[in-house]
Amino acid sequence: MNILLAYRGLPWPITEGYHLRILHIFKHLKAAGHEVHLLALCNNLDQRKCLTDLQKHNLFTSIHCLDFPPRNLLGRIKTNLGMNGANSLLAEYPGFGQQVKAKVVELREHHQLDVAYIFDPWVEVLFAEASREIPSLLDICDSRTLFYERQLASKKFFELSALRIQQLVRRFRDIESFSLANYSLATVVSPDDQNALRKMNPTAEVEVIANGVDTEQFAPIETNPPQAGRMLIFGNMDFLPNVDSAIRSATELLPKIRQQVPAAHLIVVGTNPLPEVRALNNLPGVEVTGEVPDLTPIINSSQFLLAPMRFGAGIKNKILETMACGRAVITSPDTASALHPDAANLLVQAATNKELVAAAVQLLKDQKKSAQLGKAGREVMRRHHSWGAAAARYAELLSELTECR
Repeated sequence: MNILLAYRGLPWPITEGYHLRILHIFKHLKAAGHEVHLLALCNNLDQRKCLTDLQKHNLFTSIHCLDFPPRNLLGRIKTNLGMNGANSLLAEYPGFGQQVKAKVVELREHHQLDVAYIFDPWVEVLFAEASREIPSLLDICDSRTLFYERQLASKKFFELSALRIQQLVRRFRDIESFSLANYSLATVVSPDDQNALRKMNPTAEVEVIANGVDTEQFAPIETNPPQAGRMLIFGNMDFLPNVDSAIRSATELLPKIRQQVPAAHLIVVGTNPLPEVRALNNLPGVEVTGEVPDLTPIINSSQFLLAPMRFGAGIKNKILETMACGRAVITSPDTASALHPDAANLLVQAATNKELVAAAVQLLKDQKKSAQLGKAGREVMRRHHSWGAAAARYAELLSELTECR
């Protein structure tokens, strides 16, 4: 197949889970003999700076950039007032949907395109006109509506007010409802996201294709055993669910854990730590590293991942990567629901602070149990959360769409 991938910006460098998903899936599709052509809708000039570096990796057959036009002020005001999210976005960039359509028609003829894969809430709205020119699959990945609904329910807002989050819930419900009505097939990474979308549109066809993990990159290192008492938190530290998790662990959980296990300490790893995350470095038993060149040695040097996520959506790559390295995971029940049941059964699930402290203390004291969970998790990742399996399923779905033309 000749596949068009439409994305906002360039999925490079790998700074977020969305980039991982796209690059791994299409790396496997390209290796299977499919041609993959990237259409990057760039909404700022900095995104183009990565183009040369991305081309060197030969991940795509061709790359084409189309710049967003200047924003329309009236459309922007409508968006900020929380008016219909899809229509407001189209009003922000009047005529851009037609430009995207014209570009897709050009690329379809030049590259003999068979099908398109659409990723990103903005792109799925702006691509809607073009989707009438080529069979298109929409990868919603994780529902933004569900994400903000959970954040609102958690009452953990940080700089965002409740009114702002309510506006975002309305905005993304409009965008996702619009998209489900305009694309015949959508995919997500977890059953929770699937259920959230089906509530918006009970007739929508939504399939779950979970994220995978690179089990060659994330693997046990026998020469790097876990350090006694080390607990790990990692992720983008300007992403509010991760920020909340880090602050909660360092200020609410760690002091109580150390009362029973004095050697317990927490290492917080991740890009762009906010000031409130960097400040945790001043607390006893807490080390904030910021970004590191390679996560695998740090995961291996930790006894387990502590991920007390109070809100969010989708599937957490940090959990897959930790399990692939043969380390145990303590996390919230909501997070567990996104994984294959065999993987979810290996997570130590805890919701309240009391439960989280008890779970951490038990694993810190019972290293044999921690090691058993880690070993079993590694095997489950190899069986059920491979990128190859995800890519193969996408190949089937994309092929089915081409047959429906």
